[in-house]
Amino acid sequence: MSGFSGTEPAPVTPQGRRGVVVRLARRAGWGVFDQALSSFGNLLLAVLVARAVDVHAFGAFTVAFSVYTIAVQVSRTLVSQPLAIRYAGVPVDEYRAASGLSTGTALAIGLAAAVPLAALGLLLGGTVGHALATVGLLLPGLLVHDAWRVAFTAHGRPDQAALIDGTWLLVQVGGVAGLLAVGIDSPVPYLLAWGLAATAAAALGVARGRVRPQVVRTWTWLSSHWDITRFLLFDAVLVQGAFQGALLLVGALGTLSAAGALRGAAVVLGPVSLLAMSAMSFSVPELARRRHMPARTRLAVASGIGALMGTASLAWGAVALLLPDQAGVFLLGDTWSGVEPVLLPTVIGQAANLFALGPVSMILAMAATRTVFRINSTLAVLLVVLGVGGVLTGGAVGAAYGFLIAYWLVMPLWFRSMWKLVRAGAADPVRPG
Repeated sequence: MSGFSGTEPAPVTPQGRRGVVVRLARRAGWGVFDQALSSFGNLLLAVLVARAVDVHAFGAFTVAFSVYTIAVQVSRTLVSQPLAIRYAGVPVDEYRAASGLSTGTALAIGLAAAVPLAALGLLLGGTVGHALATVGLLLPGLLVHDAWRVAFTAHGRPDQAALIDGTWLLVQVGGVAGLLAVGIDSPVPYLLAWGLAATAAAALGVARGRVRPQVVRTWTWLSSHWDITRFLLFDAVLVQGAFQGALLLVGALGTLSAAGALRGAAVVLGPVSLLAMSAMSFSVPELARRRHMPARTRLAVASGIGALMGTASLAWGAVALLLPDQAGVFLLGDTWSGVEPVLLPTVIGQAANLFALGPVSMILAMAATRTVFRINSTLAVLLVVLGVGGVLTGGAVGAAYGFLIAYWLVMPLWFRSMWKLVRAGAADPVRPG
């Protein structure tokens, strides 16, 4: 039986509406569970490798894993997001065909990156080079696995995404446990266990989706969706680069401990970030498949999503702020002393960012990626300017308040832009012919 299923008709009876709510809640729950599996797998790998190898080897692992993170970001931008925006809610056969094109493109991206990465790794040699070459060779399976989990989620089957992620986690844990048992102290075997487990999960995705990745039609997919993906790609590079660049400048102009404190605060608020990723992966395709909702309903739904996420952020932030010092030291060690002063502005800033998640999801579901890029360009400038200005005037705490101001200044722009798009009756995200 296929992992894809037909889309449900819009019910009109109260019983039918209750059924839709139940199904939406079930899908949302599976989506959170799947994201938790994925994040936990990567976290578990990092913790176990850190305990098994020395500092130099773990640094090599970190470099290799960072390359994977960048590759996944690029792949999701070019492969998964257009699938979620333009094909959510289409008939099963059409979605299956689109999934074959998208996963084939992910495989092509992995193959294209594998050769130069493997060559660079062999050229560098040593622990770092070998780890880099290993990740390069594993990228095709890793990217196809990620593309399948997003494909199932976007079609309203996050339970199937959880199935392949659960398989990936179980196989990975088995392989890593075996390596630990024999005392392996090199990062390469652990990377192999992780990447080969992802490849096995990707194969399960192919079996459940009942369509093979269509590598030969990669250019068709890329060219058909370049009208929206070019803004998504620039947006991903710009915003992530701005935030990471701001942290680097905080470390350079302030102190390394200031940068570490800001990073530590992000770790404490990690569960809310996990919830936000789950909400985005769930809400964008769900909104896209309901593209004929009345304007008033669109505004109400987006505002409700933002209010829910902002409230969850503040609730978890309150828990973090009330955390006893002993618990903070247990979690972060000596870093906690620097994290505690920046926690309040970080919580308030994250709340603004998550309040905006509702309109961001709606704007993406309407395929208005140019709007997303324009607002995030403003955010990128503000993060750098206010973050650096903050650290020069008030150290880590000043930088945290700079980030807070940046997020709150941009938040109204999301709601204003969504309002204009919805009121103008923005065109449906018509799929290319």
